[in-house]
Amino acid sequence: MEAIGTLAGGIAHDFNNILGAILGYGELAQEHSAQDSALRRYVDNVMHAAGRAKVLVDRILGFSRSGLGDRVHVHVQSVIEESLELIAASLPANIRLEKRLDAGDAALIGDSTHLHQVAMNLCTNAVHAMERGGILTVLLERVRLIEGRTLARGALLPGSYARLIIKDTGTGIPHALLERIFDPFFTTKEVGEGTGLGLSLVHGIVTDLGGAIDVKTAAGQGTSFEIWLPLAGEAGKPAVETARELPHGHGETVMIVDDEPMLVALAEEMLAELGYEPVGFGSSNAALQAFRVEPRRFDLVLTDEAMPDLVGIELAREVRRIRPDVPVILMSGHGGVRLANRAAEIGVNEVLHKPLQRGDLAESIARHLRSIT
Repeated sequence: MEAIGTLAGGIAHDFNNILGAILGYGELAQEHSAQDSALRRYVDNVMHAAGRAKVLVDRILGFSRSGLGDRVHVHVQSVIEESLELIAASLPANIRLEKRLDAGDAALIGDSTHLHQVAMNLCTNAVHAMERGGILTVLLERVRLIEGRTLARGALLPGSYARLIIKDTGTGIPHALLERIFDPFFTTKEVGEGTGLGLSLVHGIVTDLGGAIDVKTAAGQGTSFEIWLPLAGEAGKPAVETARELPHGHGETVMIVDDEPMLVALAEEMLAELGYEPVGFGSSNAALQAFRVEPRRFDLVLTDEAMPDLVGIELAREVRRIRPDVPVILMSGHGGVRLANRAAEIGVNEVLHKPLQRGDLAESIARHLRSIT
């Protein structure tokens, strides 16, 4: 487990930098290519592939640092509905989806992304188990336990739960493999077809949420996964976000610090299009020296965390010593609550997760520049 955590932390920085360049320039190419053109179709496919790569690294990071996501009230049924919309759009013609979602406004305390990952991983595995077709059944309901219960993976105390059942009519899981299905990197798929991270991630998330898992399977008769998650009252259904124009700057000077030259160039291009005056640095030491010489030149500092000289959080500390009022935004490919807490202690305004989307960057910069005007 320690080795897996080290692996995840080690690859996150470099891999997210590569993805950041692909996604960032891909967004710019999408914006400047005509709808329904061959070029737009090619770029859309590149973005789709990059999105799949992002999901893969998120799985590795999610497995190694379960428990580090945001903890908020999550409307369970909305997340499952959204997940099933994605699954339904990609189902083979010989597989039928049957669903019954009766959780109402039940809410749990956790991260909606994690719940989405649980549903998507289990549904994807169910589809793969039905190569010759079949029925994918998804049930969601509230259950009140009067007495405790021990399941295949974990135990439940008396209380209110959301029970998510995902079952297929596929080949079933051999009894000899049941004890290993939640092990990281264990897979029965051919090389190149599976990572072995799906069920281990599901197990880590469910355990972190205080839930438990039951598995029922029989050769040739399919498999049923029951996910039990403790509820924490109710929450309103989240409002649908509508697309809106990104906020633009008015010539403010933004310092960009990243040891990856391609990402510096990308950020400069993005911010220039958004109406800012970007000034990029490939070295945190060089950036700090420039800030010392002209501290009033820069209206905001945008810095990566993992760099060979001063790391981003130390650069932010020095910058804030020189000029306490300058907004600082930190970027990280593998940060979590711990990094966010350390950053907040020294006055960093926000920590953004890499690879960055242009909208997230535009809104963050505009928000923190407004806070000082």
